[in-house]
Amino acid sequence: MSRLVAVCVAVAAAATLPAGCGGSSKSAAVTAAPTVSLWVSATAHDYRQVAAGAKLALADARGHAGAFRVNYAGKEVSDDPARAEADALGNARTSLQDTQVSAVITSVASAVAQPAITLLNEAGIPTVALGDSALKTMACSAASDIYPSGHETAIVVTPATAMPLSFRARFLSRLGFAPEEAAWGAYQGAQAVLSSIAAPTSVKAGSKPPRLDRDALAARLVQSHGGCSA
Repeated sequence: MSRLVAVCVAVAAAATLPAGCGGSSKSAAVTAAPTVSLWVSATAHDYRQVAAGAKLALADARGHAGAFRVNYAGKEVSDDPARAEADALGNARTSLQDTQVSAVITSVASAVAQPAITLLNEAGIPTVALGDSALKTMACSAASDIYPSGHETAIVVTPATAMPLSFRARFLSRLGFAPEEAAWGAYQGAQAVLSSIAAPTSVKAGSKPPRLDRDALAARLVQSHGGCSA
């Protein structure tokens, strides 16, 4: 059964809350930072791991990226293959209703991820998919059917990079349970999103207060973290 996870939920009691999500702010400037959301859509089987990886990256960044405060939101996808695609699309539509959405991290079967990436691409929302090499090849082509806009907006984190022992130890110490590959992939994906949000080009020129330029964010994410061959 899908469940909506509230924004700014702690990863676990042992985790440090990012500033702006229940922690005390250090300055009026931090408190006044405009807010954007990072969404997670993952199967019920993987959700705990994916959410924890993304939230740990947010905690490491103290809930901020450049000019923005970044909040977490997420929703599960059914493990039932007959419902998975509808759930993934439903989650994508839910994230589109969030006017503060910056990007979506999705961890579902590659065939299920494709329609959601397509929908998000039409709306200009960047996506990080925890997927396989075939999905990565598709994501690396602007001519792919998943990009009706004609612009690449997604990156794919594959299991190619082994989880560092240091990450495993820190995750286990902070959260009290062992990380799996899904947690490591989500952590890397969230870090990629946060660093891209922090790039000066991801802020709309002349906007006061700062506003996120999602087209520029997507371009930065793909160029810096897509891992596509030239």
